[in-house]
Amino acid sequence: MNCYIFDVDGTLIDSSGVYLPALQQMLDEYGYAHTPEMLKTAFGMTGRQGLRYFGIPEAQHDEFMHRWESLAYENLLNVKIYDGILDTLHALREGGSKLGIVTSRTRAQFRDGVKPLGLDRYFDTVVCSDEVAHPKPAPDAALECLQRLGCAAGQAVYIGDSGFDMQCARSAGIRSVLALWGCHEPEKIESDLRFAHPAEILAL
Repeated sequence: MNCYIFDVDGTLIDSSGVYLPALQQMLDEYGYAHTPEMLKTAFGMTGRQGLRYFGIPEAQHDEFMHRWESLAYENLLNVKIYDGILDTLHALREGGSKLGIVTSRTRAQFRDGVKPLGLDRYFDTVVCSDEVAHPKPAPDAALECLQRLGCAAGQAVYIGDSGFDMQCARSAGIRSVLALWGCHEPEKIESDLRFAHPAEILAL
């Protein structure tokens, strides 16, 4: 295994404490019904997939996305990198592995919400949801990442925290690892492997 592809939210960074309250506040402001379970489900989707999930009309998506991001970015300093991630990424790089990111964030959302954390320096490529025809759970982004990295599916593993991540990996023929450190409902998600701590990735 020499190619490691990572999801971002719930895998590299703990952002649920920032983005979920912002989503809840936005839905409350506009009068859209929601439950904690619905919020967690939407968290694994792209922003616009999440808006469709809550029944928000397409014509209002730009307005809602702007409000959601504005509320989240007010508390961006509260986003944390998971314990063990930096050491694991460093060890993989030192070992000569190729590293990629496949995220449901758009390029602008990655630039504004992830790059300030300094994580991108560890990765050879980043594939965002607005750079492929069909975002997760479709395999497009994972296949694009493999192509950019010059890796075959059999040489790769995809680490993520959601069912969308595992479906994306499976559809692309990539071995899947469920990141239990960021997963909300692991009992409902199928994966090839399950790791409780990022350091376990090094065993691959």
